[in-house]
Order: sequence, then C-alpha cells, then structure tokens
Amino acid sequence: MTSESFEGARLFTESARHIVDYLTQHTPLSTWSVSRISGGEQVHVHVAGGSLITTGQRVPWDVTFCKQMSEGAASIVPDSHHDRSYCRLPASAEVRSYAGVPLTDDDGDLFGTLCGVGPQPLADASLVEPELIELFGRLLSAQLISSREQDRDDHEAALARAEAQSDALTGLLNRRGWDLVAGEAQDRVDAYADPVAVIVIDLDGLKQINDREGHVHGDALLRRAATTLRAAAGPEDQVARYGGDEFSVLCNGLTTADSAGRLADLLGALHTAGVAASGGIALTTPGPESVLRAFEQADRAMYADKQERRSS
Repeated sequence: MTSESFEGARLFTESARHIVDYLTQHTPLSTWSVSRISGGEQVHVHVAGGSLITTGQRVPWDVTFCKQMSEGAASIVPDSHHDRSYCRLPASAEVRSYAGVPLTDDDGDLFGTLCGVGPQPLADASLVEPELIELFGRLLSAQLISSREQDRDDHEAALARAEAQSDALTGLLNRRGWDLVAGEAQDRVDAYADPVAVIVIDLDGLKQINDREGHVHGDALLRRAATTLRAAAGPEDQVARYGGDEFSVLCNGLTTADSAGRLADLLGALHTAGVAASGGIALTTPGPESVLRAFEQADRAMYADKQERRSS
C-alpha cells in the first residue's frame, strides 16, 4: 500500500486504475493495462479485466504488440491474424484484438504503454475510439510527470530519515533504516514498477572467529565487510546491516539481466577483501513480488548458497 507521504505515487496509481477500469467497462477489449518498459522487458503494473494480462507479468519487450505499436504499427488492431505487423508475434495466438498508446516519463523517454487486448477479433472496430485512447494516454503521461516531480522531494526526505538510523558498529543503515528504505521502494514498485532488487549477504564463519580470536576480531571483520559492500554497491543502492552477520542491499534501477552480475560483484569484492560470505538475490515486481517477499526469497537463496559452499 502506498504511504501517505508519497502523494505523487498514490495519485498516479489512482489515475491508472480509474482509466483501466473505465476502458474495461466501456470497450469490447476484455483486459486493459498500464505497463512499464525496463531492461528489455514489459512489466504490467495496473491491470483490469480478464486473464490475458496479470499484474506483475513480465514479457520480453521485443516480441510485444506494444513495441510494434510504439514503432509505428497500427494502434488499433481489429484482428491480429490479418495484420502483418502483429500476426507473427507469439501473443497473436491468444490476443486477437488490441489497442495501445505510448506513455512518456518525466525525462521525455518512453515509460510504457496504455494497452488493451481481447481474445476475439473486434466485430465493430469503431467501438474502440482512437481519440479517447490517445486522450487517456496524454492524461496518464501528464500525471506521471507531475507525480515523479512530486515524489522526488519525498524520496530525498525518506532517504534522509533512513540514513539517520545507522548501525553503531558499521555505520550502515540499521534494521529500522532498512525498513524505511524498503517501504519507500515498495511505493515506487507498486506505482511505477521501478526496477528494484534485494540482496541478502551473510558472512561465513563469524561465530568461529568470535569464539577463536575474540569479538574484537569479529567486529573488525564486520567493519571490513561493511566498508567493502558500501564501496562495491551501485550509487543508488542502500546497504544495511540487517542483524548479526547478515547484510542487505536494496538495488535501485537493477534489471533482470544485470541482477546476477551485481550479486557476483559484491561477493567478489568481499572475497578480494578477505571476507568469506554467501549471498542471494531476488527481484521485485508489482503485485505478488513485494519487497518483503523479495527479501525472503533472497534470504532463502543465500542459505542455499551457504549450504552449497559448505558441501563443496
């Protein structure tokens, strides 16, 4: 749920949901979506209607109807099987009718699309008015630009509040600071499908070091791990000491294709610094894959990595 402080995200979400609900009820296309294009994928963010599209669904951008539309193909498609730009796409087996318009982000680039799909050809194409779809697209783009501007100051304020919550030993965000940045990220994921991933890293053998060499050496290892992670993380990432020997990293702007590389980079940097560690990563997406669930998935992946390292 969007927090009250992020008014822009709330307003964009409300606008998107009102529009897809209206179009589902007043056009013959059974499913409407506001989607985000990121990292070579189309992610469906706000969806209303049937089962052809679901919230959080990811599709390779290059094979989508919306890519064809954004590059100049017809924006209203009565029957995909009779349109040369659409008939060879994989989705044409299920999607027989389509309408879409591009949405522009606050930087002037393509944010995503407003699109509708149906399982049957349109018996009367005039029931989908291109002027109405274009008007809704312009309104959503304008709301998106306004919402992004409104959220920018709130984002900086949220980070400042989080950074005030620091771990005394390492100087990283503490558990409360992590909860603040994770909540802020959840707002952006739900409203805009901003690409966010969660990494969980656990140091190997810290208890043995504390038992064998004393807590002074264990604390030194924790500080070295913290310094290394902060230096190796991306410029927009937030790093926290989640508790004990466990660290978490909130990766902003990280696409599916780059996620494995980011985890490998962090673990490699720790190895170079003489810190043995195990790690896991998970991506968020609107709908079911919340930031909290991504943390749980990354945590499970980290323990699987630890077990594999122990058995090798």
